[in-house]
Amino acid sequence: MFDVYACLTDQHNPWLVALAGVICLFAAWTALSLTDRARAAVGRGRALWTAAGALATGGGIWATHFVAMLAFQPDMPIGYDLGVTALSVALAVGLTGAGLGVNLRGGLLPALGGGGLMGAAIGAMHYTGMAAVRAPATLSYDPRFVVASLIIGGAGAAAALALTSGPLTAGPLTAGPLTAGPLTGERGGLKRRVAAAGLLTAGICGLHFTAMAAVRLIPTEALLVPSTTAPTGLAAAVAGITMMILVLSLAGSIVDQRLADRAAREAARLRASETRFRQLADVTFEGIVIHAGKRILDVNRAMTRLLGRAPEDIIGRPVLDFVAPGHRKGLTHATPQEPREIALLHADGSLVDVEVLGEAIEHDGRPAWVVAVRDLRERKQAEERLRHMAHHDLLTQLPNRALFNDRLEQALAQAERDGGAVAVLCLDLDRFKAVNDLLGHHGGDALLQQAAQRLLRAANDQDTVARFSGDEFVVLQTRIAQPAGAEAAAKRMVAALGAPFDLDGQPILVGTSIGIALYPQDARSGEGLLRNADTALYRAKADGRGTYRFFEAEMDARLQERRRLERDLQQALFGEQLTVHFQPLGDCSTQAIVGFEALVRWNHPERGLVAPSDFIPVAEDTGLIVPLGEWVLREACREAARWPSSIRVAVNLSPVQFRHADLTERVVAILKDTGLPPERLELEVTEGVLIDDSARALSTLRALKNAGIRISLDDFGTGYSSLSYLQSFPFDKIKIDRSFIGNMPTNEDSRSIVRAIIALARSLRITVTAEGVETEEQLRLLRSEACNQVQGYLLGRPAPAGDVTARLAEPELAR
Repeated sequence: MFDVYACLTDQHNPWLVALAGVICLFAAWTALSLTDRARAAVGRGRALWTAAGALATGGGIWATHFVAMLAFQPDMPIGYDLGVTALSVALAVGLTGAGLGVNLRGGLLPALGGGGLMGAAIGAMHYTGMAAVRAPATLSYDPRFVVASLIIGGAGAAAALALTSGPLTAGPLTAGPLTAGPLTGERGGLKRRVAAAGLLTAGICGLHFTAMAAVRLIPTEALLVPSTTAPTGLAAAVAGITMMILVLSLAGSIVDQRLADRAAREAARLRASETRFRQLADVTFEGIVIHAGKRILDVNRAMTRLLGRAPEDIIGRPVLDFVAPGHRKGLTHATPQEPREIALLHADGSLVDVEVLGEAIEHDGRPAWVVAVRDLRERKQAEERLRHMAHHDLLTQLPNRALFNDRLEQALAQAERDGGAVAVLCLDLDRFKAVNDLLGHHGGDALLQQAAQRLLRAANDQDTVARFSGDEFVVLQTRIAQPAGAEAAAKRMVAALGAPFDLDGQPILVGTSIGIALYPQDARSGEGLLRNADTALYRAKADGRGTYRFFEAEMDARLQERRRLERDLQQALFGEQLTVHFQPLGDCSTQAIVGFEALVRWNHPERGLVAPSDFIPVAEDTGLIVPLGEWVLREACREAARWPSSIRVAVNLSPVQFRHADLTERVVAILKDTGLPPERLELEVTEGVLIDDSARALSTLRALKNAGIRISLDDFGTGYSSLSYLQSFPFDKIKIDRSFIGNMPTNEDSRSIVRAIIALARSLRITVTAEGVETEEQLRLLRSEACNQVQGYLLGRPAPAGDVTARLAEPELAR
């Protein structure tokens, strides 16, 4: 019986033992290298590398055992049974392959299990190989050493595989925070490989020599046929063949590792390139689709947003599934090679307008198409906004003149074919300018918007309500019996716009006037209908506003006359056709001249003398009253500056002039230019000035009064709010309307009214002037009521400036 140490020192050839150890270490290193290659491979490659590892590892273990057995030199001849020896090789290879297969599952437990199988392979190979020994002796074992050998072999193999269960080298697939440590990276992997190879070598050699220590050889008389091959030579041959197999296996592993590393680097570069391409594709605003055979292979993020679907809901489906049915026809291979507009189907069922363009490409080695998809919704919306802006009023969103004219022409063409009727209603807001001046453009815009909504509600569904400009609206009626339909609509609109408007909490009354023209009786063209409806509108305004009028033939003549009058008045302002006449104002008691009222006269070269009642309203409607009034004021002040200092001049101001914020500055500038003292100027205003905009008018009147100018309230007694105005503003003078003065001799009520006005003015310390005094009887009655001043034909008719100068030169009249 031999122990392990004695077995090594006394029974073995040391050179062959050393050779066995080298073979074992080389086999262990090769086994671990091939195991790594098997772990990195997939599919069939893994099975092939596992088989190669099993063959190399099992063969190396057997070669270690056989050389070590040849190194065993007991004191008797030894031979080997060839069949049993071959069985030991098969057991080494088979069980080693099973252990490597279990280890490849990954993790600590599979590594320990695979190591146990490898330990079993070493033990089975060893004891089967020992069973092949032929010697003149009886072979037996010490059970203790047998168990110890198996534990040593299994523990060494399990420890080696457990140590190599993680990544061995740094690379694109192994480097990372989870593998950081002293045995990671390229240098750490080498150290771990050396340690694992040492553990496996120790397990193999430890099992062999411990098992050899368990052997008992009891000599017998049987004789063994001696081997014809020297043990040393046989060992060298086995070692050489085994080393060659191991070297070739290790070289193949190294070459494959290099190739795999190169492939991994190439794959990493490819993945990085694919990642960059994917990132670029995902950040583009255009959708990208790659498809082959009309089935989608890939899409970018923008495309998923366009369709409202996840990538997995798109990839693999036919391209045309996502194209609106009406847009699929003509899409060759679902990919137009010229830009084309189509509609896609969104997941919510809506249509998405896009532009598509395709190109042929090669994808994964086969022909495919890449399609760029551009979202057109914003562009379409912008185009629609532009179209809307081109045909609609931006403030009210109503159709504008261009769209209205287009619909009017279509309606007339339809009416001519069908024999139907068409009505055109022109209207504007009666007091819009006053509201605009009072509240500014913001208030005016709000009023127009509210008016537009009221008109839409008052119109029929098939009517077109348009805004042309400013406060001018036009309504087109079709497919309705006329004139009843137009009249009914006009009544609704007059009522709707006559109701108070709420502008920033302030109730505003405006009202409307409407002119109506009908096809075919009034005109057969759109232009003619609009012109005649506008003519009827003028008539409605002239008839008191807040009403409607149908076009009549004579209206056109009157309108043409009015327009000629407007044109002639414009020319008169610059053609020296206008003059200023002056009518005297006298003291009621003495009839002494105290001032003159300036009155404009127009001597037309063809019409002759045009009455102020004819052209002043035209001037107010057209805005010509502003330059006309300024010219009259300047002429009156220039003439009055030549008169005696006790004589004043009175000039009328129109309500239109009060809408200009710089009225006070203009009046003061004229006084300065002409040299007339402010206290000698008397400005006459009517209640209309105060009705339009009381706050602004009173502010302007106070500014004029503060400048030293006297203010007179004209036509007193004809308005409904005169007393409130007297309370709001301290007028210097009130003028009693001529209608009361003319009736005084015959009408007691008129005398009572005049008496009351004079008494009221006296209590307020306001001068009173009676207008229209034409008889001595009227003068006598006024004197009896203590009236201050009189004006009328009894004192004198309006006269040119030259006549006034001559009259003032007469001492008896100027006292």
